[in-house]
Amino acid sequence: MKVTGSRSGGLTQVACNCMSHRFTTWWRALSVVLLSLATVTWPSASWANTTPGFTVVHQNVLATLSPRGILHFATTVRLTPAKTNASANVTIFPALTTASALSPIVSGTGATTPAISSTGTFALNCLQRGEATFSVSIYRSKLKTPLRSCHGVKARLHLTCASTGCAGVYPLRYRLQVNGVTLTKWSLLAIKTTPVAKPLRVALVETLNRTSLQHPKRSMSVLNTLGHFASSPLTLSADYETLTAIAFNQIAGTLWRSALNKALESPQHRAAVAPPGSIDFAGLSENGLTTQIPQQLALSERVLKSLTGVYVDQPVLLSGAQTPTSLLALAGGGVSDVVLPEDQLTQPPSSTLTWGAPFHVDGAGSLTALSIDGPLSALVSDGSIEPGRRAALTVAWLAFQHFEYPNARSIRTVVIEQTIGSASTTFMTDLLSSLENDPFSQLASLTPSFNSSLIGTNGAPAIRTLNHTTSSSTWSAHNVSSLLTLIGAANSYAQSIRSGSEALALRVGVARTEILGNANQRQSAINAANNQLNAQFGQFSIDASAITLAGQGTSLPITLISRAPYTVDVVVHLVTDRVTFPKGKAVAVTMSSPTESIRVPTENPQGSSLTLQVVLTTPNGQVVLARSAIQVRIAGASVVGYVLTFASLVVLALWWWRTNRRRSKGRHAR
Repeated sequence: MKVTGSRSGGLTQVACNCMSHRFTTWWRALSVVLLSLATVTWPSASWANTTPGFTVVHQNVLATLSPRGILHFATTVRLTPAKTNASANVTIFPALTTASALSPIVSGTGATTPAISSTGTFALNCLQRGEATFSVSIYRSKLKTPLRSCHGVKARLHLTCASTGCAGVYPLRYRLQVNGVTLTKWSLLAIKTTPVAKPLRVALVETLNRTSLQHPKRSMSVLNTLGHFASSPLTLSADYETLTAIAFNQIAGTLWRSALNKALESPQHRAAVAPPGSIDFAGLSENGLTTQIPQQLALSERVLKSLTGVYVDQPVLLSGAQTPTSLLALAGGGVSDVVLPEDQLTQPPSSTLTWGAPFHVDGAGSLTALSIDGPLSALVSDGSIEPGRRAALTVAWLAFQHFEYPNARSIRTVVIEQTIGSASTTFMTDLLSSLENDPFSQLASLTPSFNSSLIGTNGAPAIRTLNHTTSSSTWSAHNVSSLLTLIGAANSYAQSIRSGSEALALRVGVARTEILGNANQRQSAINAANNQLNAQFGQFSIDASAITLAGQGTSLPITLISRAPYTVDVVVHLVTDRVTFPKGKAVAVTMSSPTESIRVPTENPQGSSLTLQVVLTTPNGQVVLARSAIQVRIAGASVVGYVLTFASLVVLALWWWRTNRRRSKGRHAR
């Protein structure tokens, strides 16, 4: 195209037409590329969404062998995709004899011993909404009428054992063919043949902590589920930081309160204090701050009581590193029973056969302790295992612990601790439903297991040692002095606040500073708490406008200003030596509105003006909330004023006398 000699407007038009053509061509090419990529990727995405799989929704984990040597158990599996062709095979392996053999079953590695029996492959023709339930019959000698399930399937396993020797925990292997893909999962089955004389005592502790708040809907759902099992003893523990976060949550606070009340409504459901693991109890004791130890323990109880009306039990659930000194400090603060993570002990009790009894801690005096079962607690919190199979593994693991020492003379306790944030309603429902009818285990609260008569029973050591004998935490003199100042100020102000929640928040702010670590870390926490407290003090002020005092007996007006959203009791102090206050220089005031005006009677003002110092403090006078210097003018009578007044009266009297005299003379002349 020739453009030479064209006008500028024509050149612009030609250029625009060219750009429009190129732009359209570019978009067409891009569309072709995108369609090509979509054609390649869509089949892959579709295939990924339909990858064959299955989960164990529920399994009867406890079974009793009848006198004829027969039992049945049922399993429900969910298939992916829901509409699929599938077959199953169930295999049973010899009963476990060592605790170390449990881990491969849980991890999915499986048993290493030869199988006892297999059902053979059977079709899952009973799928409904992607789920299939089938029953398996186990027999010792003969099985005349096998149980039919899943549209006529007769799945059976032959157990080769003596009638009295069949009791135990057996590994199960589920092998499913789903759309031609072979999938395997492992589980356990606990078989009972004779009555259980002394079932295990299982103390299930559900802990509410900060991670629980990260999943509020799930955590509240778990709490509501706990409430449905009113007859199942269990313990709910919580720290004051989590509880105060719930108490001050204006959006979801009501829902949290409802869930907590539901979980603790049953008298079988108990509560326990769980102070933050970062608190330096030993440091508090060593630096003369022993009164703060019971304060740390009381905070959780106070908040929980305000939320639910429930009191806590005596045992204290501890986390974090512990030393004999820290436990002694707790004992000095009134604690007698503690629950410890077993990794704090030099030898974890669960790795031995001598577990399940309370014990004393070397160097910690008469304090009594129980340890948490680490492996079992890890299992119940393992979200990688589907809830139904995880519940079956947990219950069977407890049954195995019974079989480790079936003829124990004294009761043995297993403490399982789980964070509510890692739980699920499905898992808790399956677990608690199974434990309600478990012959090998019985749920119980923590308190009965601390009976001193159980110490050292069943061959367990009466004294155990901790990993840490000394603490690396250090305190400086400045830490101690500034913390004492903070404690005094916070307590003084808390006593003046009519709002219980705000006062509690102040005490929690102080408690958070009493942490493990070095002096600089602790001082930073103390300074931060001081800044927050000073921000509360900064909400108060005194109107500094000048005041005119009109003579004797006049009341002095003082205006106080508050931006605090709660009622506070304060004292107004009036400082001057040139006015007398017949009712005293300190006036108690309750501030329940943004402004409060008071009138203070006065006597004997001196001079024509003065500077009045007004100081606003907490009732005990320890904290100054505000101060101001107010100029007061005194409107009084001077000597000159008296002379002028007297002269005026004299002139008026003379005028009156002369006027009356003239009137008298006039009347006489007439």
